[in-house]
Amino acid sequence: MIELRHTILTLILTSLLFIGCAQDAKEITWEQVNSGSSAHLYGVHFFDGKHGWAVGSDGTVLSSKDGGKNWRGDDEKSIATYTLTHVNFTTSINGWITGRGNIHYTGSAGNSWKIQHQIRSTSNITPGILDLYFINRTEGWAVGGVDGMGMSTILYTQNGGGTWEKVDNPSDKHLWGVHAYDTSVWVVGEKGEILYSPDGGKQWTQQISNAEQPLFAVHFPHPSKGWIVGSDGLILHTTDKGMTWKRQTNPMKQSLRDVEFQDEERGWTVGEEGVILHTEDGGETWINYPSPTTKNLQDIHFTGDMGWIVGEKGVILRTK
Repeated sequence: MIELRHTILTLILTSLLFIGCAQDAKEITWEQVNSGSSAHLYGVHFFDGKHGWAVGSDGTVLSSKDGGKNWRGDDEKSIATYTLTHVNFTTSINGWITGRGNIHYTGSAGNSWKIQHQIRSTSNITPGILDLYFINRTEGWAVGGVDGMGMSTILYTQNGGGTWEKVDNPSDKHLWGVHAYDTSVWVVGEKGEILYSPDGGKQWTQQISNAEQPLFAVHFPHPSKGWIVGSDGLILHTTDKGMTWKRQTNPMKQSLRDVEFQDEERGWTVGEEGVILHTEDGGETWINYPSPTTKNLQDIHFTGDMGWIVGEKGVILRTK
């Protein structure tokens, strides 16, 4: 009798746990909030669950202090007139924004900005800086277009942006995305380009993607497990640091512009026509998640279980 009661109790607890997990998954919904802007937004980042920034066309910089419910811009403090592509904060006051050949820095939570690094070009070609990622408060990476000498742009700082050094690399293609895990660094770009460095950028190899289309974003939530997304709905996955990349099945064919995993199993990717894809099993299955917009989506960021997405015509989505 005691064993029977124990078995029944175990089954009940297991069922409740399963139901709880299922409810948690179903309760993740995306809502559109009023950004107060019609600019195309390309980057979003939250340092914590409250303080966040979004950047985009015409030098647009938006900020939120309540988890993305409300946003404000300050035209009087505009830092540029060109498109801003990405934003990253390592503390509540220290942040960086990338744009046309420039890296902008604030040490005052966005009250003022200065150009911390400017690409000096020997030709009429000034490569744009398209993505930015900080491993910690001091080490950061930025990538972008091809310079006048035909070399892809990879920049590295190890002193919080005090100095940015151009890193020699074997690529001659526009680079769209960068992510790092400890000393391992991955960079992706046009024509299926994947670059990998195991030692913090001292040496680089070109990994085989078996893809010809542009690759826009890369994310590694684990030292050896990572994902890449690109045009035509392409999703690539590796479990061995990129020694081999395999395609994962995607029910949608729209181009995907960004990917982020909350852990090794739960991941998100966003793209054209408001597409939001979600996986709960490491990408074994991707589902087309309900989206409140059909506008093109460009960037996604999570802090814990809170997430934000930005896109064209001022679109900002947040989880609720």
